[in-house]
Amino acid sequence: MRFESSIEINAPATKVWALVDRLEEWPKWMPSIKKIERTSKEPLTVDSKLFVTAKVSWLTVRLLMTITKFVPERSVVLEGKALGTKLIRFYTLEPLNGKTKITIGGDVSGALAWLARLGGQAVSAEIAQAVKRKVEAQ
Repeated sequence: MRFESSIEINAPATKVWALVDRLEEWPKWMPSIKKIERTSKEPLTVDSKLFVTAKVSWLTVRLLMTITKFVPERSVVLEGKALGTKLIRFYTLEPLNGKTKITIGGDVSGALAWLARLGGQAVSAEIAQAVKRKVEAQ
């Protein structure tokens, strides 16, 4: 089951991408993301691992996510599993004449995929709006 949300941001991709490298700050300006922790201090790349704590509706979930694709200023794909459900999250940036289209989404499968899809869609839309506000306010 796939879900995604896209939005156009009035800023170049380099400025939008700068937020990706500061993941630990996301909880300060994104209500559903409670905590993001890197498992190491190295720069983000393929095989980097992150602990993500998110609250969706009444449920708080802590996931260990592994980066499986990393193309600076273009895309990041992360994979994790919780409660018998596999989650793949993606973030893609597309430059558009000085602006950037960001698409945030994922694919879910497994026992609670329907629930993860609903929560994932809501969080994706929230992240897209929050990134737009944060970047355009700078």
